[in-house]
Amino acid sequence: MYIKLIKKFCTESVPRTLLSWLNYENTLLVLIAGVLGITCGLLSVLFDWLYEICRKAFFAIPSGYFGEETNLYHYILIPLTPAIGGLIIGVLTWRFKMGEESSSAAEVMKWAAVDGGKVKTRTVWFRTLATSIFLGSGGSGGKEGPIAQICGAMGSAFGQMLKVSSDRLRLLVGCGAAAGIAAAFNAPIAGVIFTVELVLADFNVVSFLPIVIASVMATTTKRLFLGDVPAFEAPSYSLVSHWEIGFYFILGILCGLVAKVFFMAYFKAEDVFKDKVKVHPVLKPAIGGFLVGIIGVFFPQVFGGGYVFMNQMLNGDMIWTLALTLVAVKIVSTSISLGSGGSGGIFAPSLFIGCMTGGVFGYIINSIDPAHTASVGAYAMVGVGAVMAAVAHAPLTNILMGYELTGNYQIILPIMTACIMSTFVMTIFNKRSLYTEKLHRRGIDILHGRDMAVMDRISVDSVMRKGATTIPENLPFGKIMLLMTSSHDNYFPVVDVDSKLVGIISIQNIREIMLDSAELCDLVVAKEIATEDVITLKANDNLNVAMAKFGIKDLEQLPVVSNDDSLRVIGMITRMDVISAYKKAVIGVGTQEK
Repeated sequence: MYIKLIKKFCTESVPRTLLSWLNYENTLLVLIAGVLGITCGLLSVLFDWLYEICRKAFFAIPSGYFGEETNLYHYILIPLTPAIGGLIIGVLTWRFKMGEESSSAAEVMKWAAVDGGKVKTRTVWFRTLATSIFLGSGGSGGKEGPIAQICGAMGSAFGQMLKVSSDRLRLLVGCGAAAGIAAAFNAPIAGVIFTVELVLADFNVVSFLPIVIASVMATTTKRLFLGDVPAFEAPSYSLVSHWEIGFYFILGILCGLVAKVFFMAYFKAEDVFKDKVKVHPVLKPAIGGFLVGIIGVFFPQVFGGGYVFMNQMLNGDMIWTLALTLVAVKIVSTSISLGSGGSGGIFAPSLFIGCMTGGVFGYIINSIDPAHTASVGAYAMVGVGAVMAAVAHAPLTNILMGYELTGNYQIILPIMTACIMSTFVMTIFNKRSLYTEKLHRRGIDILHGRDMAVMDRISVDSVMRKGATTIPENLPFGKIMLLMTSSHDNYFPVVDVDSKLVGIISIQNIREIMLDSAELCDLVVAKEIATEDVITLKANDNLNVAMAKFGIKDLEQLPVVSNDDSLRVIGMITRMDVISAYKKAVIGVGTQEK
């Protein structure tokens, strides 16, 4: 009897998951992830190549022809260049009906949570071309979000071509996104955690392996073509004094506040261009580009992602007054560029804003106590991750990215402190990240990788397994064991003589008693070992309520009670029942939308 129960427990743990990888489908998935990673690495190289071509066409060639110091070039061509790029983006977006889709990583989250991993194949070439033109012409934005889109769409294309299941299709979108971020930053760990933390919002052994493979192969492929060049020229770092952690604590709070300002400016600009600018949609990116071009006449640092100027700040080669000004103008220029419909991401602008914020803070701290504080560049490096962590509600991604970009383990404590504090401050003001807020404004509420609207529409009674294996409160322990070995459940409601719920027994409840003497089999009864504080669900609760209650004590199964009688058990529901019902609903929604 005991041997059967122990065997049942063991076969449902980690070994079962590991053994599942021996089957053909999972082995094939790893191979697909490897090929996808290589493809995404090549796409990243192609993207960089196209970007350089566009940058030369829009800036280098005209400046060489007219001369950078001429008034014609400086005051006429510079403002018009982003406007021309914006006009091209407007035409492309209108012609190929891509207006509803943003260029940020929010789309990748939607593909995984709402669309069942099904993505329009044209997203690959459209986003590659549009973003290259946008950034090359001076639009203020980043390439990382679009690359995550491009590679996520490629992952979906692979999956649809091979006709994989919906679960596998979502996973391949995540693999592509991880590969894109990894190749963009030359940071494979950050790519993996980005997908786990934001795109899929789920971690398990089955999904982790192909994500890692895709991320590693993408990074390796790009390094093969372009060399092992870090995204930033980070300075050497050391924690001068343990008291310095307090300064990073303050920097985290400051970065959280700056992130909040960026959040407000971004959506304010989006609202203005949507509701106040009454022109054809084709012209809106051009207007935004022209405004950014005017800013760029005086502050050319706002064009593109700004990595060159971030490197200056990291190495202490920028004066603090300019850095402080750039925090404001980058927020404004990025908000205008992307709010008007430009094809760029928020990753690089957030890193830029954080870098300048950290650098200014570093100058202040250095002037107060130079003997016990690190260099200005060290504070700038910590700021790089802190603002993005707050904007995206993704502290783990940015903590590990900071470590990868510096290669210095000593930065972990400062960057952990700043990223966690900035995210905490941001969540006080906004429960949603910038990504999830963008989707919310389109009627899509994503939490932990799932569309909350879909979960709201599904009731517990439509998913639960009717009937439950109940245990009378006076049933002896020995008979409880016999009942458990004949059932597939792991949780058993305990009821009194009137069939009213009085407690619940799980395998964990009886683990210690199993090791005691067999004499206890007739002495201990169900009521004595049952947990009296039972978490239950009502039949008319929705799946969002169910998932919230599963999370209270990290439970896997809950009893369902009648709507009219909270002590009458009518069924059982597992976490996997909820997830399966959600996935089926998502597939149905995705099919209808296509």
